[in-house]
Amino acid sequence: MDRVKRCAVRLSGLCGLFLAGFALVAGAQDFPEGKGKETVESVCAQCHGLRPVYSSKMTPEQWKRLVDDMVGRGAPLLDDEIPVVVEYLSKSFPKVKSDDRINVNKATARELETALSLSAKEAEGIVHYREENGYYLKWEDLGKAPGLESRKIETLKDRLTF
Repeated sequence: MDRVKRCAVRLSGLCGLFLAGFALVAGAQDFPEGKGKETVESVCAQCHGLRPVYSSKMTPEQWKRLVDDMVGRGAPLLDDEIPVVVEYLSKSFPKVKSDDRINVNKATARELETALSLSAKEAEGIVHYREENGYYLKWEDLGKAPGLESRKIETLKDRLTF
């Protein structure tokens, strides 16, 4: 696709995004700030919305392959935007190694969400309970946090430190 056609497709997509209202943008409010954020929000929202991006965690190589695949399917990214988008996604939504452990008594909600693949509500519940009631002593204590199922906690127990 030549540059003029990509720009036209991108402009029409941005207009569609604007006309769709703020519903799509509201889902992106959790996206971290950084170079490439606006491009990711505008381009990705055109085809599949932003939730799949937000919930994906990948290595830089995986993000590069995915972005290349999306461009091949018609995502309106210019050649000079691709490395910026890949870098933004790699830094904002990194894949955490399964052997990495996270300290639930020190981590922010965002860190818990990213490292443990929790929803924002679950991660915020862990932090809120900790702030109100003190540190967790063992993984079973996480069951006291609102909105977090004990079955899910048990699957994460080997990745937690206190």
